[in-house]
Amino acid sequence: MGPRRGKMAKRPSKKAGSQTKSELTMDQLLTKTQELMDDNNYELAFKTAVQAIELDETNTRALLLASIIQLESGDIEPAINCLLRCVEISPDRGFEKYMYLGQFTVELASVNYYQCGINALQLDLNDVPSDSEHARVLKRKMAEAYVAMTEIYLTDCCFESDAEAKCEEFLRLGAEIDPECPEVYQTMASVRLSQNQPENARECVTKSMSLWANKDQNDPTQIPSYENRLALVRLLLELDDKDGALNVMERLQKEDDESVDLWYLYGWTYYLQGEEAEANGGDKIEMFASAWECFNQAIKLAALQEFENDGLVDHARELVALIGTVLPSTNGDLDDAADAQEVDWENISSGDEDDEMTG
Repeated sequence: MGPRRGKMAKRPSKKAGSQTKSELTMDQLLTKTQELMDDNNYELAFKTAVQAIELDETNTRALLLASIIQLESGDIEPAINCLLRCVEISPDRGFEKYMYLGQFTVELASVNYYQCGINALQLDLNDVPSDSEHARVLKRKMAEAYVAMTEIYLTDCCFESDAEAKCEEFLRLGAEIDPECPEVYQTMASVRLSQNQPENARECVTKSMSLWANKDQNDPTQIPSYENRLALVRLLLELDDKDGALNVMERLQKEDDESVDLWYLYGWTYYLQGEEAEANGGDKIEMFASAWECFNQAIKLAALQEFENDGLVDHARELVALIGTVLPSTNGDLDDAADAQEVDWENISSGDEDDEMTG
């Protein structure tokens, strides 16, 4: 007999769920990428998305997720390249890539991408029952895309010869596809203001707000976004509806009380109320004191957050200094703001002056 062979070493058993990265399927990689994104772990999420792309360079979902991560990280150019690769692979289907391209391009190029997104949404809409929840979601996205296109013609492309006609066309189409979309009527109000039709603008704002005022305010799927409602505040102020603006801001404050724009708009509203009181022979001091506190809060938050809108902060500083020449309790010096009396921000009221801030 020959020499006995030693026993073969046992291979270590794999624990359940311990697959190596190379063994993960495409679906598993995509699911993992999305989970990491939901946890705001963008660095690891991007690495996982890259593994998915290495597994299949034509997988548009992997490319889209990679582009979203890059956009969140501020890597705009490589993100756009990923999105354009998605367009090459699947030009007709997949609306998301076009919506992102519309957001991160400008002028007519942006409009064209949004239109491509609407075309892709229409194909998706043709595949689902017209009365389904999925159809409702797709229609809302189409209406929001028409709103985005309108806003481009209100701003970047406002000097185009057909700008006004395009705004009317897009809003009409948006209202037709989703008559319950608040953003359509809010944007219509902006168009009416640009046409010097304030009464029609007020009607549009009333219509817009009626579509979500009685919805569950704690459900973000039933009300416009925070940024959209900040835009509504600005619109209400243009229409001289300061009480309406304060009502909207009160709700926004409960959702997020660290928004620089919110405190600036609070300050501007109280400042306008002070000017109005003075014009009517009343006392502006109380409103100016509230404005002073709010502007200072905006300035403090801007410093903490490295806020980029310098024009807004500069204006807040100018108004703090101006108000400081009027208020007896402060000289308007920003250095004194840090020592100012603490205000119970939670008790700011939009409708009752007894609950408003005082200096």
